[in-house]
Amino acid sequence: MKAVLVAGGAGGIGEGIVRALLASGDARVVVTSRNAERLDGLRERLGDPDTAAFATMVGDAGDFVGAEDIAGRLASLGGIDAVVAVLGRGWWTSGPLLELTAHEWAEVLDEMLTSHFALVRALAPMLASRPGSLYLSIGGGAAFAPMPSAGLVSIAAAGQAMLTRVLHRELGSGPPRIRELVINGPVSTRESRHVAGAGWITDDDVGLVVRDIVLYGATTWPSVDARGPLIVMNEDPASATDPARAERP
Repeated sequence: MKAVLVAGGAGGIGEGIVRALLASGDARVVVTSRNAERLDGLRERLGDPDTAAFATMVGDAGDFVGAEDIAGRLASLGGIDAVVAVLGRGWWTSGPLLELTAHEWAEVLDEMLTSHFALVRALAPMLASRPGSLYLSIGGGAAFAPMPSAGLVSIAAAGQAMLTRVLHRELGSGPPRIRELVINGPVSTRESRHVAGAGWITDDDVGLVVRDIVLYGATTWPSVDARGPLIVMNEDPASATDPARAERP
């Protein structure tokens, strides 16, 4: 059984990942969040899972000091075998890049890019001592497309993808192995279900793909594009004709 940290697991996408890992019966999951109430809500929605397989930890995984603190607490629990980093806000819009303030630039890049560096820097030494360990970040398809009025999303996502590529080149086959799951399309979560189309990737879809990568090393998702350490998850064309996907609560 693998010990897996899901940083940011109380969010919409993170919840699907946690649910899939717990359902596998092959993972002990630790979830971090900055907000204790969000962790309590996650526990309630999961049906108060067995404490032998599920634990929560309040802390800021995307902050340099907070990430180091989380690393220390994980070490006291016996360490981890894999990290799934679901960090940063889901989307952000403001306006043209040249109209952004210095504060907006720094705030968004800190939350959507620097956070990933802070966490991998803090946890890589622990993972290096675990044969077969994995660090998997979750990114978005904006890395490959300039998004007018949401340019910082594209810049941060592209930076995250390059962070993954550089670490993969520097660390080679690891441990830890460095990978990024790039979700190339909008995701239907409990927050966005009311506006989601039938063809949207769902939080449960992401959860199953992450479960397979973390526990079994590969995914059977029907539309995957491998780009070195980047695993690009595209929408499943068949799902667009399945109305049940858009009707889930």
